Amino acid sequence: MSLADLEVIEINVKIKDNKVIEARSSGNKLRSFEKTFAGKNANSFYEILPKVLATCGQSHLYAYTSRVSDNERVIKTLVMLEIIDSHLRHPYAYWFPHVVNDERYSFPHGEKFQKVAKISQRIKWVMEYIGGKWPHVDYLRNTKVVKFSKELLKDIREFFEKEVIGMNVEDFLQLNEIEEFKGDLKVLIEHSLDSLYWNFGLRNYITVGFPFVSTADLSLIEDKGLEIFYKGSKVEVGPLAQALTFDKLIKKYHEKYGPSPLLRELSRIKIVAKLLNEFEDFETVSKPFSIEDGYYISSVESIRGSLIHSFSISHGLIESYRIIQPTTIIASPRGAIEASLIGLKVADPKNAVEVALTVSSLDTCFVSIVKIFEDEKLRSIKRIGGFC
Repeated sequence: MSLADLEVIEINVKIKDNKVIEARSSGNKLRSFEKTFAGKNANSFYEILPKVLATCGQSHLYAYTSRVSDNERVIKTLVMLEIIDSHLRHPYAYWFPHVVNDERYSFPHGEKFQKVAKISQRIKWVMEYIGGKWPHVDYLRNTKVVKFSKELLKDIREFFEKEVIGMNVEDFLQLNEIEEFKGDLKVLIEHSLDSLYWNFGLRNYITVGFPFVSTADLSLIEDKGLEIFYKGSKVEVGPLAQALTFDKLIKKYHEKYGPSPLLRELSRIKIVAKLLNEFEDFETVSKPFSIEDGYYISSVESIRGSLIHSFSISHGLIESYRIIQPTTIIASPRGAIEASLIGLKVADPKNAVEVALTVSSLDTCFVSIVKIFEDEKLRSIKRIGGFC
C-alpha cells in the first residue's frame, strides 16, 4: 500500500437553502512522514522515493535528483508523460460520468474510458521504454543509452486529436472561444457549461517551475504544518494556476468569470496539448546517480501543482527531509478547497454533484472524504480522488 491509498483529507460541507454556507477542510494530516527517510543511503534513495509516492512518483524523483543529475532530459520527459497520463484520464473518470447521461461515458466500463485506459497503458509503455520497468529508474542505476522519439507518442497524439479535442493540437492551442471546441471536449462543454459560473475561489495562484513558468519565490512560502502561506496568504496550485501561465483562452475566461471547476478541467486538456507539443527526440548516455553532502531545495510542477522538497545529506545519508505537496497547499484550512465551495448552489444535497465536481477539480493527492450536512443532518458521504 502506498501513501496514495490513505484517506487523509476530511471536508465537512454545510448546506442551507440549497447553498453551501460553510466548508471545513482538515488539511493534509499526513505531514512529517518524511522523517522515515532519515538514515537512508542518499545515493540509492531514488529507488525508494517513487515507490512510496507512486501517483506522482516521477515528479518526486525529479525534485530529488534534478539539482545534481546528469540525466535531466530523461527525467523531464518522464514527468511530462506522467502529467499527460493523469490529465487524459481525469475528465473521463470524474466529469463525463457525472454530467453525460450516456453509457459510452460511464466509468470504468464505458467505451470512452476503455479507450482512455488503452492510451494510458501506451503512455506507461513509453515510460518503461525510456526509464525501465516501474518505477522507471534504470537509467539512474547504470550507464545506459536512452533513446526517445516523438514517433513513440504517435498513437497517443492521434487519440487526443481525434477523440478528445477533435482537431490538431496547434489549432486547439490557438482557440479563443470555448464554443469552438470539438470532439469529446465539446460534449463536456454542452453538458456542463453552467459550472463555468461556479466561480468561487481564492483567485490567488502560484507555480514553482518546470514544466511551466515559475511565478513564485520559494523563500516566501511559509510552512505551518496544516497550513501553507505564500506572502502571508493562501493560494491555489494545480492545472488552473499552470494554464494561466501560458494559455490565452484560460486567461480570458478566468478574467471574465473567475475560477471554476470547469475552467480547471479545461486547463488539464490545455496542458496535455502544450506538453505534447514540447517533446523532443534525444539520445543520451545516462550516468549513475550520486549526490554530495549538503542542503538542497528543489521544486517542480506536478500533476496536482506545486511540489517542493527540502532535504539535507550528511555522510552520505539522508539527515532530514521535508515535502510540501500540492495537497498541503490546496487543502489548507481556509484555503482553496474551502473557498471554492462556499457559496456553491447544490440542487440535491443527497447527491451533491456540484460539490463532487468542485472537489475533484482541485484534485488532492489523497482520497478526500466529503461529508455533506443539511440542517445539521448528514445527507451524504463521498469519497473523491485517489484515482488519477
